Formats: sequence, structure tokens, C-alpha cells
Amino acid sequence: MLVTIEQNASGSGKPESVFISWLLWQPRGADLPTEAVKELRKLAPYRDRDPDIVRLRSLFERLAGRSGRPH
Repeated sequence: MLVTIEQNASGSGKPESVFISWLLWQPRGADLPTEAVKELRKLAPYRDRDPDIVRLRSLFERLAGRSGRPH
């Protein structure tokens, strides 16, 4: 088994779980980039306060097309 550890990770794994849950709850045919922008607006007041929120914002930004290619 191969295990990788990210140097700057918060260690919770929660942002990815929240993002996946959000994706699964979107209705069929939803415009995901548009819905991601709505989530970014909700997260805006919490910018840079917590590493998990920074990571979650990054995931929504990628989906919204606001950042570079995912790794």
C-alpha cells in the first residue's frame, strides 16, 4: 500500500467530503459551474480563516473554472 502525506494539509479530509456530498446532492442537469459560483459567494466571508475552507474554496473555484487545471 502506498501512502502519501501532503505537507500543508489540515489533516481532516473534510473539504473533499463536503465537496463530494455537495456534488451528489445537485439535481440532474444542474449547471455545476454556476452552482459552484453560488457556493463561493457563501464562503466569501470566511476567506483564509481556516485551511479547510481554503481547500473547499479551491475545489469550488476549479469547478467554476476560476483557477488553473487540477493536479
